[in-house]
Amino acid sequence: MKMKIIIYSIFAVLICLSACSSKSNSQRKPVTNIIITPSNKIVYFENDFSIKIESKIKGSSIEKIELFVDDLLILNTNKDVDSIKISTHKILPGNHTIKTVATTKNKITGINYSSITILSNLKPLFLNYKKIETIYHNNKNFTQGLEFYSNKLYESTGDYGTSYVYEYSTDLKKPSKSLKIEDQYFGEGITILNNKIYQLTYKSKIGFIYDLSSFNKIGEFNFESNEGWGLTNDGIDLIMSDGTSTISYLDPVSLSVKKKIQVTYPEGFIININELEYVDGFIYANIWTTEKIVKFEAETGRVIAFYDMSELKNTINDKSIDVLNGIAYNKNEDMFYITGKLWPSMFKIKFNLK
Repeated sequence: MKMKIIIYSIFAVLICLSACSSKSNSQRKPVTNIIITPSNKIVYFENDFSIKIESKIKGSSIEKIELFVDDLLILNTNKDVDSIKISTHKILPGNHTIKTVATTKNKITGINYSSITILSNLKPLFLNYKKIETIYHNNKNFTQGLEFYSNKLYESTGDYGTSYVYEYSTDLKKPSKSLKIEDQYFGEGITILNNKIYQLTYKSKIGFIYDLSSFNKIGEFNFESNEGWGLTNDGIDLIMSDGTSTISYLDPVSLSVKKKIQVTYPEGFIININELEYVDGFIYANIWTTEKIVKFEAETGRVIAFYDMSELKNTINDKSIDVLNGIAYNKNEDMFYITGKLWPSMFKIKFNLK
């Protein structure tokens, strides 16, 4: 009797294993290999790269394979093996995700990922500048943002408990207007668009909106970056840095991200992008912890030039000052105003363009 029970048990187990195996085969997800050329997965802007996909599934066949670069569908094929050459003319420099979605004829889907890095194809210039004038700057101001608007200079300062927004009309020694933000916030970059002042904070993931005339707070907004650093605008969108190589374009009404670019040169990415100033299709930016300013294309993020501003800092005989930070373009004078955190001086300069 015991022998019969054992035989029946073994038989039941074999049936179960067979059924489970069949079920597993019928539901197994397709596996897609992604082969990118060049093999180091680095390509320069305006060059081509190739992607070969190989997909297979045991016990079924492929109905279609979709190939995406980020969210853009590049290829839709019903072949198990296919390839495509992709031009980077329409894909901006930066890190990009390659994704395949393979679907079998019995509607089982398998997803796989890879990546490609596109770098700038432009060799940056190392350019000089001409110092025109040295003027006063309050050495108590931990400068985070600087901008001209309607012939007035606006400055935001940082640190907890000492974060302000100032307006200077003619006398740079005494602000004509000021506002102090709450002590729990560390003020960062500002920009002015459509008679509103937009201000970032450092780690609170919140920004403030003020009426330009009254300096009254009229709104708040949240942003997705972990930190807020620099802010400027191109007359349409707000343009924000967050301490990485990424620059985000924000809709000034919804404050949602419209697009992102990444700042690159042929050797890689420029990180610690800080205070920003948009001028005629280019963005000038401080690189935090350095005395350098980088100029890059606002559309693509490709670096055009570097400017070493250490000479300006060296003219200030004060070891208590912090890093270079603050760029404002005065269109009427066709000059940039440059300063730093806790600097007692501000400098009017002209950047050499070649």
